[in-house]
Amino acid sequence: MATLFGDPERYETGLMQAGPGDHAWLQPNGAWGESNAGLVVGEGESLLVDTLWDLALTGRMLDAMGPLVEEAPIRTLVNTHGDGDHWWGNELVGARQIVATEAALAHEMKAVTPGSMAALRRLGSALALAARSPIPYPLRGSLRLSGRFLRGMGGPYDHRAITLTRPTRTFSGRLELDVGGRKVELIEVGPAHTHGDLIVHVPDVRVVFAADVCFIGSTPVMWVGPLERWLRALDAIEALEPAVVVPGHGPVTDLAGLAALRAYWAYLDAAARRRLAAGLGPKAVAREIVTSDEYSAQPFARWDCPERAVINVHTLDRHRRGGSEPRGPAVVGILAGVGRLAAELPGRAPAALHPPA
Repeated sequence: MATLFGDPERYETGLMQAGPGDHAWLQPNGAWGESNAGLVVGEGESLLVDTLWDLALTGRMLDAMGPLVEEAPIRTLVNTHGDGDHWWGNELVGARQIVATEAALAHEMKAVTPGSMAALRRLGSALALAARSPIPYPLRGSLRLSGRFLRGMGGPYDHRAITLTRPTRTFSGRLELDVGGRKVELIEVGPAHTHGDLIVHVPDVRVVFAADVCFIGSTPVMWVGPLERWLRALDAIEALEPAVVVPGHGPVTDLAGLAALRAYWAYLDAAARRRLAAGLGPKAVAREIVTSDEYSAQPFARWDCPERAVINVHTLDRHRRGGSEPRGPAVVGILAGVGRLAAELPGRAPAALHPPA
């Protein structure tokens, strides 16, 4: 079987049981938009954790969940944060309430729309076209690589005809829900990956749906930070002593998976600080790190999408300097840098994002 980007699956797509009455929906291998979701089934009702990046994928997931919710329909939908690959399929669910943090609704859920992704694709196509013009080769090559990436990262998805269906209920801190007699705890842990991250704890079966503060086998993305908040989010998960952790991207894991994620952040933070202090810019720092022999010797060097280090180093540097959060063209510029680095790392990013030989 192949992933949405055409790479070999390292684990199976679809539903798996995370615990009695709890299920994870997995989309290998955890690259751009290959996100997971979850289902908590109670007596006569269910809770869905997240939808997917487009309607077709969300519909496929809901069809697979159909037998599980036939006598326990989904009454509550929880969106773990504001990235589109975790909520743009909301319109298909028909839940009585959609819950997210106040921060998620105030920030990402209002800022980034399907139109934003369409614009990114158009820009990618324009850059790729510009690369055919008679300009100096280094610039031509940079435009080609950046354009291919910006066009390709949303390639497997159809973001047309989506009616954004935002949360009907928001909270800050903690919120406890009753799902057909089962206690479900929503715990805000952002800002970390995004402004409004939350985790979903199901204590009766010791399952945590950790969403995007947990990436397994796929390099994490820190859009917002600071890193200290992300590490505190991992502390919060560990304090719950879960037997099973369902990540936002990657296969189901346990506390050992969180330890590997901590190791990545510790290494990247130390390696980036040294280079940033020496005067290198974030893109150059990220490239130097992930192409180094030292990085190649690390266990996380085999994770998908190491080019995401460009985003992470930018965020680390911004908090080091006390700079403002990037917007609009600045974000596109960072993503263009991600694309250029991805092209230098054959076999390490989804195949569809590499330029042809």
